[in-house]
Amino acid sequence: MRAPTDPGGHAGRRRSLPRRAVPLTVLVLLATCSQLAAQAIPTSGRFALFTSWSQRQWDDGSNRDFTEVIGNLSFYTKERPGDIFEFGLDTRYATYPSSEREDRVSLYEAYVGVHTRNRAFNLRVGQMWLHELGGIGSVGGLFAEYRQPGSTSLGRWRFGLFAGYELALYELEYLPDIEKGGVYAALDGAHGRKHVLGYVRIRNQGLTERSVVVFNNFIPIGRSFTAYQGLEYDIEGPGGLGSSELSYFFVNLRYRFSKVVDLQGTYHRGRSLDARTITEDVINGRPVDPAVLDGLLYESGRVRLNVRPLRFLSLWATYGADRNNRTDDTSTRFNLGLSGRRLFGTPLDFTLSSARTDRGQDSYDSLWASLGYSIGPKVYVSFDYRDSLSVFHVADGDGGVIEIRPNSKLYSVSSNINLSRTFSLLITLQMLKQTDFEERWVLTGLIIRF
Repeated sequence: MRAPTDPGGHAGRRRSLPRRAVPLTVLVLLATCSQLAAQAIPTSGRFALFTSWSQRQWDDGSNRDFTEVIGNLSFYTKERPGDIFEFGLDTRYATYPSSEREDRVSLYEAYVGVHTRNRAFNLRVGQMWLHELGGIGSVGGLFAEYRQPGSTSLGRWRFGLFAGYELALYELEYLPDIEKGGVYAALDGAHGRKHVLGYVRIRNQGLTERSVVVFNNFIPIGRSFTAYQGLEYDIEGPGGLGSSELSYFFVNLRYRFSKVVDLQGTYHRGRSLDARTITEDVINGRPVDPAVLDGLLYESGRVRLNVRPLRFLSLWATYGADRNNRTDDTSTRFNLGLSGRRLFGTPLDFTLSSARTDRGQDSYDSLWASLGYSIGPKVYVSFDYRDSLSVFHVADGDGGVIEIRPNSKLYSVSSNINLSRTFSLLITLQMLKQTDFEERWVLTGLIIRF
């Protein structure tokens, strides 16, 4: 999820001018983008409008309706030799007509920039998402990058630095007293190889909220082996409490023995805690529960064997182990599946996957079945069935709880309609059956590309 982090205790406070008037800044950026676009700078973008309606009905006869409307607009300059200007916008607006929930605005990017013709130097101002830094790469302020004009035997170096502030979650105003800055070095090699080492520091009213080292790698070796790794390490605890600790680690390894057989392994470990609230408590002299400093700990590992005996047929077997919450015992999961695409030259696809999860007394089986059909080159319809769903509940103290619902059943029908290269439609119908309620859900979407 790319949305900025919401602070505790800042609901009614915002920075004074000039950082207060973010809507005005966005309007200025939009006007600048329009002027640049009018000067024949090539752009590409997308507008998407999604509407959803759901109704939950309990066994006692009570029911609840929920309606949501979401609009998303994004457009960016296309790279063209000789151009020196660039701009980008990526924003989302959501409203809820059937409930009292407040409207939400998410601004991911709204920047203008200039670079040299060889792109050795790049300067941007505005709201930006720095993809090299993963989940903490959102900043509103200044960004500068230097790219090595030529390549070395290792690849091409890039060095970046940034400084600024953080947006309030679902609002177009910056948070008070939250300052963010950092640097990174990146090495880009052949065939998509990339290495990134970065550092991010977040300050809250002069107190360190997070001090994080980021280390990401994508390493392809020939055509047989690829490795992706992402890591975040907090070198300071939030608000001066706790200790330095690995906060996120993910690795994905894949080895291709032949065109028929490959082996994939993943490992994921993380610690989730509310650093913003902990720092606010320290600033305001409130005691901090040691359990909050521990946070939610999750861990999982998977090994998957893929076999493709025929061009259109794939089979797989997966074994994994998970720990969803800090106090949980490790559970194991074994999965078998097969899928086919355009069976025997027909426009028919299918997927069938069955899994057995061993959680001691809570052991259960789950099934996923999907059937897809292409109606000409523009319409695709799929029918899906799933059971044994899981739900994440936000809670105080340990960060949250993952609840398994082995008796749940989900039926859905989806269609994607590509009217042209510009217009696409999406329609999805779902029915969820639980032991104590049923829920019906309708989603429609319109996507316009330009």
